Formats: sequence, C-alpha cells, structure tokens
Amino acid sequence: MRTLLSLPMLLASAVPVALVQAEPLQQSARCAVPAPGQYLIVSQGLRGDQPLGRLQLEEWFPDGAVSGTRFLRVGRTYSETQYQGRWQSESDCGLSVTRDESGSASKVLLTSAGLPRYGLSDRTGDVVRERWIPQPDRRCDPETMNGSFLSQQSGTTFADSSWNANAVIQRESWTGWRMVGLAISSYDGIGEVAAYQGQFTQVDNCIGQIRQQDDRGVTYAYAAILRSDGLGYAYLQTQGDDLTVATVEKSLP
Repeated sequence: MRTLLSLPMLLASAVPVALVQAEPLQQSARCAVPAPGQYLIVSQGLRGDQPLGRLQLEEWFPDGAVSGTRFLRVGRTYSETQYQGRWQSESDCGLSVTRDESGSASKVLLTSAGLPRYGLSDRTGDVVRERWIPQPDRRCDPETMNGSFLSQQSGTTFADSSWNANAVIQRESWTGWRMVGLAISSYDGIGEVAAYQGQFTQVDNCIGQIRQQDDRGVTYAYAAILRSDGLGYAYLQTQGDDLTVATVEKSLP
C-alpha cells in the first residue's frame, strides 16, 4: 500500500534540495599576475597534414612586450627566426600571446604562481600543443650540464610518400659539452638499438647545435636549447627524413 506524505513531511524533504540549489558556486582558484622572465617553449603537433616541431626561447617584459628566437620544422622545411610580440591576460589563469609574422599566436594557462605551463597554438590550421619551462637568468656552461640524462619521445619518419610514427627512448651522459648514449627506437613498428656519440656547440649562451653520429655511421643534426638550471635540454631535428622534438631530463638520484 502506498503511503501518503503529509504537508509537513513534504516541506521537510524539500529543505535540503533548496539549500543545495541556493548555495553559490565556488569561484575558481585565482592565479598570480603573469611573471615576466624567460621561457623555453617546446611544441609538437600538426600544421595541416604536415608534422610540426618547434623550439622557442621567449622573454616576457612587465609592459607586456615579448621577444624571442624560434626554431621551426614543418614537414621537411626548417627555419630559424627572431620575433616580437605581446602577451595579454584574458582571465585569472589564462592569457594570449600574439607574435609577428615570424612567430605564431598562443593560448596559455598559468600556474597559481603566474608561470605559463601549457599552451596551444592559436594559428588557424594548427593542432599544436606547447610545454612552457621557466628559464632562469643564468649562464649555461659545460659543468652545469655534466651528468646523465633520460628521455622518451614520439616523432615521425617520412617513408613511402607519407609520414609514419616513431618512438624513441634514450639514455646519455654529458661531459664538457660531449655526450655518449644509447637509443632504443621503434620506426613504424620495427625495433632498433643504436649507440651514439656527439657534441653540443654553443651559439648564444643556452642556444646551440647538437651533432651526433651512431655506431652505423649515420649523422644527426639538431637545434638545441639548454635549460639554464642544468636539469635538461630540448632539441629539434633539423634535417633528414625524421622529425623529432623532445625534452631530455637529467637523471637525478
């Protein structure tokens, strides 16, 4: 038999619902104002149907101005440029960066401390994600980079008139700008193991070039930006049928 609810019982059951509906939504956490300084930006994705890899070393100024150096690979085309631009807050924890023709626009999210952390390219036709790493105002020197490093990355290889996926894990040791390492790779599902050695050539403080040769005699060329805290570096492959952009991190105890 169904029980009939009295009016007082109905009112009592409605009170919790009314309280929940009346409770205001909590505001999202606020972030500190965007922090001026220098940032290493590592980007990977697609521009149209072509793979894209990009490195940038960008400086933000308190007045909203931006200047930077960009290394870009789209498909087989590689370029290096200087650019100018501006950053502008759009919300408590988000901002936009507009750059001149040599750069491209970004939408960026901040940490609670006001540091940019992740971004997306805002250029039409791009599907490109960005990782932002603070770059303290320090000198990059060989002693800071000495040690062991680990990395994992995914890239693309041009073969049979198309770009195909590859993946690589690496371990390498640096001593005085020179490196030796071991790379374990998968190219379109085919495994490969190779030892290699190489050297970093400093061009402008933390910006430089890496040239490596593996135990089969194959050479590789990269644009590289070292982290000024010595905790790693980022590189972009500049030639050949492989397009890889990645961060390499120091192996700490």
